[in-house]
Order: sequence, then structure tokens, then C-alpha cells
Amino acid sequence: MMRIIDPEGTAESPHQEVVSRLPLGRYLLTAAHGGSKRGLLVDRVQRCADDPPTVLVSVRKGHALSPLIRDAASFGLCEIPTGDRIISRLFSRPTDLQDEDPFLGHQLIEPGQGDSPIPACCASWMTCELLRHLDIEADFEIYIGRILDSGIIKASESSDSNGSPRKTESHERPGVDNATPSSKDQRAKRSKRATA
Repeated sequence: MMRIIDPEGTAESPHQEVVSRLPLGRYLLTAAHGGSKRGLLVDRVQRCADDPPTVLVSVRKGHALSPLIRDAASFGLCEIPTGDRIISRLFSRPTDLQDEDPFLGHQLIEPGQGDSPIPACCASWMTCELLRHLDIEADFEIYIGRILDSGIIKASESSDSNGSPRKTESHERPGVDNATPSSKDQRAKRSKRATA
């Protein structure tokens, strides 16, 4: 059996090479309850059922979202886009060192169901009803949620031409019939203004 020394060289991890081949992603786990909002960067997310659509999130124990998820019985999950700096910077600090409302000043999506904060700069999102919370007697715990609402945000919808978050009107749902002016229309408007 191949035995791999961990990067710090403190202990042997006999399964590390195989486990490291399992897929990981970049997600923001969010929750809100009683006026408090929190977010936590996670990378262990898995689809675990199709009917109803259900996801599993594995989170390191001792995080500040635990009581919010438990009390709200729901959570949000946002895919972090490639090259993101906003979400990564905002939530790289431990949750207990984050501001009272880490989402303050950031454009949020208003999902049809669920109260979890969903930043408009994410690539895709879902709100979930908590079905199970499992303590697996390890350094991580597991949350299983049934998807209540979801959406995909195209890059053109989440930011304007300056790269700033685009304001989403309350009646708009990202990824659904949110027609934005074409670049040809925008150029025509600019040339009219320039000649006026």
C-alpha cells in the first residue's frame, strides 16, 4: 500500500492520493435567521438525489453558520465563478471575524423561496430546505438539503461593462428573460450622445 506524507510532514495519510482525485469545487454556503446573515467558503458539495433534487454539503465543525442553518432549517449555496475576487476576499476571514452583516453593500438576488442571502456576483445558486444534519464523528459535519429554488447567472447579467455588479430589479430573476441591451444598441446610444 502506498503511504503519502501530508504536506506538513506531521502524519502519514495512506489514502491521500486517492481521496485527492475526488472532485472539489468553490462554493459559498449562506444562511440567515433572526436578522443575522453569514457566509462560509466550502469546497465539498455533492448532488445526492434527483427526485426530489437534493445536495449534500460537508463543512468543517465549529463554524458560525451552524446555529443559523439549524434555526432557519434552510441554507443557500452559491457557485463561485472562476477568477472571482469579491466573494473570495469577503469570506476568506473566519466567520467570527466578519462584519455583523458581511453582505452589506453587495447586490443580492431575491430568490422565490428561502431567505438565505445570494450574492449577484455568483455563477449559479440554489436555496435549500434542510433535510438532515449529520455529525459523522470526524472533523467535518454534513448538511443535506432539498433544493427549493435555483438559477444560473450569466457573466453579462451579474456585471455591467465596467465589471461592477449589475443591479437586479426586484421583479427580475437572473437567467430568466432578463433582456439586456445588445452591444450594438449601446454603441448607437453612445454615438447619438456624442453627436448631440
